[in-house]
Amino acid sequence: MDRLITIRKGELVNHPLTGKVQTIEYEFVKITGIGRDWCCSYFSERRGCTIYINRPTACRALKCWDPDEVSNLIGKDIVTRFDILAKGNPLRSLAEKHEHICPCPDMGLVIRSLAEDTFTDISALQHLVDIDLDFRNRVVREMKLTLAKELFIFGRPIFQLLQAVGIGISEISGRVRLAAREPVSRRQGTEDGKDRIQAELRQETRRER
Repeated sequence: MDRLITIRKGELVNHPLTGKVQTIEYEFVKITGIGRDWCCSYFSERRGCTIYINRPTACRALKCWDPDEVSNLIGKDIVTRFDILAKGNPLRSLAEKHEHICPCPDMGLVIRSLAEDTFTDISALQHLVDIDLDFRNRVVREMKLTLAKELFIFGRPIFQLLQAVGIGISEISGRVRLAAREPVSRRQGTEDGKDRIQAELRQETRRER
């Protein structure tokens, strides 16, 4: 679990075939990356893949000269945290409760409303952020979770996902507060604004917390 991160339904991902950032319609688990350009955490400059014998199916299928095999795996046989966490594991129950009370918002809708100057309701997102942080902070404290385990059990904090798509973030009296930034389309024109957000998100979706 220490090198796995959960990507929740509703997050934005960089589609490997189209190269475009889009909302993911299903949850999945991926190996964490290192650096802004995302280098697999199991890769060593000196030794190459450090888990080569036990590498994931997608890595086995990857052939630079023939990408069809790995392309055909996209969206199939997806592994989630609930496939990994056994029934009866208290962390599984906590992950299920967290998903129920604060599901990830559709980041595609957020980004479109910002680009089109139609975003108005910050209070609902603020409520979701408050629930998310209160819940995960309590569990991290009581269960003594590492950051790596937190990101596997709960995924990335919602406020970080919102910040990446253009929602302003500040800290007031120890609490995270949201503020809608000036829409990108007002600064650069609607189409330029969308293009800029897409470019920024292609970088952001490669990062890990």
